[in-house]
Amino acid sequence: MVHGGLCVASADDDVSVLVAGAIPGELVDVELRYRKRQTWFADTVAAAEASPHRVAPPCPYVPECGGCQLQHVTYAHQLELKSDIVRDALRRQHVHVPDDVRVLGMGDPWRYRWRGEFHVVPGASGAADAGLGFNRARSWRPIAVDDCLIHHDLITDSLPVLRELVREGSDGALGTLHLTVGDGGAELLLRSRPRSALSAAAIDRAALRLPHDARLSVDSTSITWRGRTYRVSPDTFIQVNVAQMDALYGEVLAALGDVSRARIVDAYAGVGMLAVELAARGAGVVCIESNRSAARLGALNARLHDVEDRVRYAVAPVEQEIARAAAGARSLVLDPPRAGCAGSVTAWIALAGPANVVYVSCDPATLARDLHVLVASGPYTVRAVTVVDMFPQTYHVETVVSLERAETPGVGASI
Repeated sequence: MVHGGLCVASADDDVSVLVAGAIPGELVDVELRYRKRQTWFADTVAAAEASPHRVAPPCPYVPECGGCQLQHVTYAHQLELKSDIVRDALRRQHVHVPDDVRVLGMGDPWRYRWRGEFHVVPGASGAADAGLGFNRARSWRPIAVDDCLIHHDLITDSLPVLRELVREGSDGALGTLHLTVGDGGAELLLRSRPRSALSAAAIDRAALRLPHDARLSVDSTSITWRGRTYRVSPDTFIQVNVAQMDALYGEVLAALGDVSRARIVDAYAGVGMLAVELAARGAGVVCIESNRSAARLGALNARLHDVEDRVRYAVAPVEQEIARAAAGARSLVLDPPRAGCAGSVTAWIALAGPANVVYVSCDPATLARDLHVLVASGPYTVRAVTVVDMFPQTYHVETVVSLERAETPGVGASI
């Protein structure tokens, strides 16, 4: 299996076939969908010789909905497949992988998403009977759903109210509803796109009908981690799997070790959840974040937790600020988007980066590309790799890699 949840097979003419809905080792009947150059894309019709890891997907929208790619695989085997995909991606880029790669899964791999984006699906009468849902597999055409097994209960239990909101209060231009669960499940943060597409009166009516006595917000909400509460907004990044967030950030903290009086750079820092935790442990943290809204909330979160004297934000793209911010730092945390780091970022780190780098990745391919520069062609070695499953039932996977520089170009500064 490759990243994307597709299994690789070969046709008689040596053309590759990428098969959705299969499991490595199976014999399956497939339907060819389309071809790109030397690669066919196909869907599994039936498993002639099924894997022992195959199960019936519990969601009725599989495989039509494109949100989950691995519901037909037992959860334990999903973890094995994701670990293999990460290992294979790194090896292909000649990055040495330790034998003891840890894999951190979930005890309950369902109802974990505290944030989701639902498309408006026009009905036969347009907005008057519109539904809410997700894009179909390999399509931009959405499918309406009544439930989603990987989203938080507050989100899915609110769908009837939200459908009525769309039908009653939309001006016809509404495209999506962006939803975030906050305050420990007691608040639902709503953002419509475009923002002007819903009337304020309709939103007020919907607020009175939310299930579980939940509140409705259109501005911001709070996420709690390790006893600290952080303000977030719809346009700021958060880890959508709040239950698994401690496993992910715990690996980062363990890789950094004792940070007391150390200068740490948190690149792609977001609203500063990790930065506040590091500052509370005695570190001085320079956060690099290009999203001004996230930076403002990050500064607010630092002030709320009395560490504003140890947290400083540089509001700029990482590629513009990395050399200035990380010069003399003891450690660097990288948590880039799916596209990975810009080439100028990895080039600077390879040339003058700190002794310790912790890379948090949500895409094995871009992780491997960046580590090729830092490890295969650069001065770093991989100390540890941990696969953290933040997105069960899907092909997405997070990886935490701890890197150590063979020769440090400078001496880490104290504060």
